[in-house]
Amino acid sequence: MGGDGIEREYRRRRQLSVVWWHLGIDMLVYGAIAVQTATVDPPFPAGRWFNIAILVLISVRGVSALLYRWRGRTVVSARGITAHESVRTVTRTWHDIYDIRAELNDRGVANAEWTTYVYDGDGRRTRLPYFDDWQRPDFHAELADLRAVSAQHRGVEWELRPEVEDRIRVRARHRKIWVAGVLTAAVAGFFAFMFLA
Repeated sequence: MGGDGIEREYRRRRQLSVVWWHLGIDMLVYGAIAVQTATVDPPFPAGRWFNIAILVLISVRGVSALLYRWRGRTVVSARGITAHESVRTVTRTWHDIYDIRAELNDRGVANAEWTTYVYDGDGRRTRLPYFDDWQRPDFHAELADLRAVSAQHRGVEWELRPEVEDRIRVRARHRKIWVAGVLTAAVAGFFAFMFLA
């Protein structure tokens, strides 16, 4: 930690067993589907392309999980907060940060009940890797301390602004609609592929 206590790095402390079990089960299911479509008699129409797509999905998911395990961390400094994810790195300066919030985990696969997001003035959020109550048993106290110490770097106190809160709510609604649309399209595409091919 630096002299003012702002320098911090949040990395993996505990195993993410639920995530790895989930990844393993996904690979087994996808692998079984690929084997079944490859061995069906008569041959499954477009089976080769289906198997290639399944293998690409398995590979991308596995590589992404390994990269996140290796690269994932949250770095806090006097300049701002940097979130290192599997591939991308997002940096928010203190001037750009509107709020740092603990939210109930909506991903459904991690062990954490609470996770942390940084919001900017446009209502965009960035998840902070490994800054959650699974990796840090003192999570809520650590978040309160970070908010208190970072106030001097921001130049203003933490306060809610109605126009930004509205943008956050709109973006949250758009995320839910987008996820529902993607899931619906994926399920419809899967059934169309299975029954119409």
